[in-house]
Amino acid sequence: MKKIVLLAATAAFFALLACRLSSAPASEIDCAGALEALHQVRGDMSFPDNFQTENPAKQGGEFDANTYFQALTHLSMQPGYALDYVYHFDGMGGYPLLYPRPAEQAPFRTEADYAASGDSSDYLDYVQIDDTAEGYFQYVVLNILGSQFYLFWHANYNDYQIMCNPSDVRDIAASLGDFGRPMSLLSRLRTLLLRDVAPTVRTSEQSVEVQLVVFTKWGGFLRLTFSIDRNFPHRILDVKEKILVPYDCGVMF
Repeated sequence: MKKIVLLAATAAFFALLACRLSSAPASEIDCAGALEALHQVRGDMSFPDNFQTENPAKQGGEFDANTYFQALTHLSMQPGYALDYVYHFDGMGGYPLLYPRPAEQAPFRTEADYAASGDSSDYLDYVQIDDTAEGYFQYVVLNILGSQFYLFWHANYNDYQIMCNPSDVRDIAASLGDFGRPMSLLSRLRTLLLRDVAPTVRTSEQSVEVQLVVFTKWGGFLRLTFSIDRNFPHRILDVKEKILVPYDCGVMF
């Protein structure tokens, strides 16, 4: 009888644990769809001539960061706020600085104007998630890829690409050598073993774990594990990195 009670208690414990911790299968995350939608809203990203100057200012017609939410449809800005950016350019590199802007407030024209305001808010603290697995994945996509536009010179070290399936890994491994040194034979063989690369989302009562594989020409294939607060604001609590296949293109800007 004691054995039966113990087995019943154990079964009840694991049933309770399953209720408190759930995982979204990779098949439920539309990784390729989200990345393609992001590519579509960016459209023509030719570098604006007006950004190649000291303390550059927008002149109109540049990329509108709010269109991200047309692609990442499980995300939205906190009501009353818009996503905006100023541009940093120092001759050695250039990149956008994203910030949350009260909708009724005029955009900052330049980085100097933004710095003078004393505002240092993290725009991600104003991004709402619809509490779905897809939403938490898209939040990480925005975190990784959100500032990857209008990159100039040294800023192109920010080149992370998100892997959706093993064919993405093989395509990248085959293309290496067009920019910098090719991947070694041993490393290319190791990429063939990278099968479990689709993003996964694991949810508990207070936090969410998003795991995905990325590639950078200055590091190789990496598995990143994000821990995100499930309560708004959805701050990233921790990021762990594991090198799966090391690689360095050897190029120095």
